[in-house]
Amino acid sequence: MARRCPECYAELPEDAVWVCPTCYYTLRTPAAAKAGIVFMLLGLALLVVFVFGPENVGLNSGVVPTEIANLTIANFPLLVVGTFGLGAFLAAAAALKIRSEQARVSAA
Repeated sequence: MARRCPECYAELPEDAVWVCPTCYYTLRTPAAAKAGIVFMLLGLALLVVFVFGPENVGLNSGVVPTEIANLTIANFPLLVVGTFGLGAFLAAAAALKIRSEQARVSAA
């Protein structure tokens, strides 16, 4: 049975993996985009922790070595920005992958 595009119901050729060649609908979401969304959500969660104070997270409870806990607390803004930035970078890379596939399909 032939696969069909969920948007335009056109039959998909065997080599159509990312984009429908008829309507340019995105058939699959790259794993990098999914990981990027997870990292951006983690960055937002860390931002909420930052608002309440990284000292109150429980890093000084004894589970984490004291030097690592103090280093994490001191550099917490960098941790928040870095996590969110990594997620945004991964999502943008996945979007560029889909854009390049759409351009490749439209040129063919």
